[in-house]
Amino acid sequence: MAYQRNDVDCNPVGSQPGSSTVNWFSGSEGWTTVSFKNWNADFQARTVNNSTRTPGTFQARTVNNSTRTPAPYQRYDITNNAVQDG
Repeated sequence: MAYQRNDVDCNPVGSQPGSSTVNWFSGSEGWTTVSFKNWNADFQARTVNNSTRTPGTFQARTVNNSTRTPAPYQRYDITNNAVQDG
């Protein structure tokens, strides 16, 4: 059953949310293809005064809010020791 937006009286509202179908894995990764609905089609970023804005890209920050370059990803084992690839 598809998602349906309702009003306070449980009646379907006129504008239903937009969605797109997303397919993960092409089948060559050893996993079967997983399909799901992305319900963010109608998302609109807003400012504090409710006017529309363009969403920004992610920027890593330090504790004092200055920008920084993100460190490369490092995996750790159960005892918090770095896992070396290879």
